[in-house]
Amino acid sequence: MLTYHNILTESEKQDICNWHYTGNYAIYNLPAYDSLVSSQQGIANPANAGNYYAFYDKDVFVGYINLIQRNNKFSVGIAVRPDLCSQGYGRQMLLLCDGIAAAICPGKPLGLQVRSWNKRAIKCYQNAGYVITGDEYELTTPSGKGMFYRMIKQV
Repeated sequence: MLTYHNILTESEKQDICNWHYTGNYAIYNLPAYDSLVSSQQGIANPANAGNYYAFYDKDVFVGYINLIQRNNKFSVGIAVRPDLCSQGYGRQMLLLCDGIAAAICPGKPLGLQVRSWNKRAIKCYQNAGYVITGDEYELTTPSGKGMFYRMIKQV
């Protein structure tokens, strides 16, 4: 069973920046932590620190979720440590995220965006109760343009 805590530690942030995905998934690799700190972006932006939750399997840091409350829903971002992908951790993290979101604002749906080529993530999200809504669309991200789906989970 996974446990979690709110607000990533400096050590966890450094670990995340050292994660290295391969192949198409390399698009998810982050820059060096010092670079994020100096630009105050992503996991190093102190204004967003409260949105992040770190997940553990016993003493092993398996991943994190970025949970942002928007007007009509929560926006979810998720990352699993590369060597632990496809082991069910993503689904477990998302199911725990349901409880976190419900404690903050009950009944508000959760939404996310996923690259349309990322079949592994889409399967994970579907196994956690998310459904694709609408057609594929183009989005420009810090790592460039890509095609995405929106997925929603009603709670």
